[in-house]
Amino acid sequence: MKLIKKLFFTLMLGLVGISPVIASEFCNGFERGYITGYKQASGSGFDPFVPFCPFQPMKKYNDPDSDFEHGYLIGLKKGMHEGG
Repeated sequence: MKLIKKLFFTLMLGLVGISPVIASEFCNGFERGYITGYKQASGSGFDPFVPFCPFQPMKKYNDPDSDFEHGYLIGLKKGMHEGG
């Protein structure tokens, strides 16, 4: 039983350590896409305040493989919606 607890703790610690790396690529893409979309829709040359990065949704069939590109497209759509 002690071995199972130790293994579970190690596994959870590993997942927590990996998740920010995965999320950061998505969030970096979201930020860049939001800024681009907002600027296009508003005609402004200034960088807007970027909202908090949302949780990365599950990828669908036509979504890009790259987490950065996936975040970029979501940010672009949100930025265009809020900028216009």
